[in-house]
Amino acid sequence: MTLAVAPRARIRRDAQTQRPHLPWALDVAAGLSRGASTVDEAVARAALESRLGWLRQALQGSPYYVRVLREAGLHPGDLQRLEDLRHFPALDRATLARHWEDVPTLPDASDECVVVKSSGTTGDPVNVLRDRRDCLLMWAVLRFFTEHTGTVPPPRPRVVLLDVLPGGLEYSVRLPLFHDGALHRVSVLRDDAVARLQRVRAAVVFSDPEGLRWLLAHPEVPAPRLVLTSAQHLPRALRDAWERERGVPVLNYYAATETGPLAWECREDANPGRFHVLTPDVWLEPDGEEVVVTRLRPSVLPLLRYRPGDTGTVRRDACTCGFHGWTLTGFGGRGACTFHTPAGRAVDAWALAWVFKHHPLRAFRLTQVSRERFTLELAGAPEDSVVALCERLTAALRNLGWPAPEVAASEAEAFPPSAKPLPFRSELATPG
Repeated sequence: MTLAVAPRARIRRDAQTQRPHLPWALDVAAGLSRGASTVDEAVARAALESRLGWLRQALQGSPYYVRVLREAGLHPGDLQRLEDLRHFPALDRATLARHWEDVPTLPDASDECVVVKSSGTTGDPVNVLRDRRDCLLMWAVLRFFTEHTGTVPPPRPRVVLLDVLPGGLEYSVRLPLFHDGALHRVSVLRDDAVARLQRVRAAVVFSDPEGLRWLLAHPEVPAPRLVLTSAQHLPRALRDAWERERGVPVLNYYAATETGPLAWECREDANPGRFHVLTPDVWLEPDGEEVVVTRLRPSVLPLLRYRPGDTGTVRRDACTCGFHGWTLTGFGGRGACTFHTPAGRAVDAWALAWVFKHHPLRAFRLTQVSRERFTLELAGAPEDSVVALCERLTAALRNLGWPAPEVAASEAEAFPPSAKPLPFRSELATPG
């Protein structure tokens, strides 16, 4: 089997070969709509358990799972109901990072698989094998998100991935899977970023909170119809500003490179932090205090009781937004943190997250211990990269308002081996 490295070599070819997968994308979106509106829990569970047949077969084709289940005295055939999952061993990020080549169920011959790497900013970086449909899943989920929010895309809609990182790859390609639209990746660091966005007139924008702040500060750019963000903490004030000042709904979704999209944050609930689970594609185990994911959508990478390292509790409920299903509360993957400059200005600590994406490391924690002093705990960072990381972090702090920040780095020893540390922390007393 031939494996390619995503995304550079395959972007244009991938865009040209999406159309045959349109029926599949429509089916995924319809399934997610049914999963979000099924009132009867027994019916919802039956829909989920009907997918266990694929998972049982996939486990028998995975060298890793064949070995692990045999050692545990189990067989894939023992998985008949969702309740049976608790008897099966879990898989954490560190283990997947070590055994990423043995977990997939590989076809006999295919050139449709690529290897992608997770960012590694809040946990072990992981090589992830994706098949063709894994690579296209987000566009199927986007169909569901637009329907759920009542967003009506224009003819041939344009989608923008707004990038705030230095050296980001830019491209423009067709997007047949989303209403025969087009996809543009645009860097805000380019001198012509505003002019390019004015030409594109995006219907949908994906970005992190820093990109959303940048775009909000440029009202000359036409407002999209829907904004989506993931991977970092989204301040409630930023979401409210978008909806108040630009009249645009902001949808914050929870996803991981290994699993794909898992849930989205309810926009109508008075209490932020409630994420509705994207069933029946995934199952998040209820009642525990840690996120445990089983993938129920066919994929080359079967994930049985995967622990991405996030905390939260799953319960089934009926939400005021009309959602019926399982909801994740107490989500601890993107905890809010505010740093304060010597002048007293509050700064969202997640505005520094981009710095760490340029350096190989397993985990980090940045703590503000005084107005000018920070401690940086690192796990798995090569010695030759620590100095460069501290220099880049110091420069980023200066740009955010610290005249003379001090950053002291050390090797971390207290991070749990299977969980993500909260990457940002402040020991300062809250002003006032």
